[in-house]
Amino acid sequence: MASLSIAVYTDELVDPALAIELRKWGYDVVSCHEAGRINQKINDRDQLIYATDHERAILTNNKRDFLPLDIRWKRQGRVHAGIMLYTGFPPIGDLLRRVIVHLDRVEPETQHDTVLWI
Repeated sequence: MASLSIAVYTDELVDPALAIELRKWGYDVVSCHEAGRINQKINDRDQLIYATDHERAILTNNKRDFLPLDIRWKRQGRVHAGIMLYTGFPPIGDLLRRVIVHLDRVEPETQHDTVLWI
């Protein structure tokens, strides 16, 4: 099934192969690796700004940094395109299934400016 049109940007810690696999299934996903934003010590705030500027929800397992970042943005009246969080480092096949389920079930308006766990 095709996505409900949530565009996704994957964080640096997400295996770049995930974006490739998701595109094979028809999803709009770009990894930070493909965007040339790895190994440059880009902080999480700037990664979220990049994702937001490109109207993409960010996929990450970095709850330690992104949950407080979401709170800070809301206090400042800033809006992001969404944060998709998962825990641990699941095998890529498991993460692929979880992301597909999320993208097939969640409306872009629901993901917008919201932290959702997948």
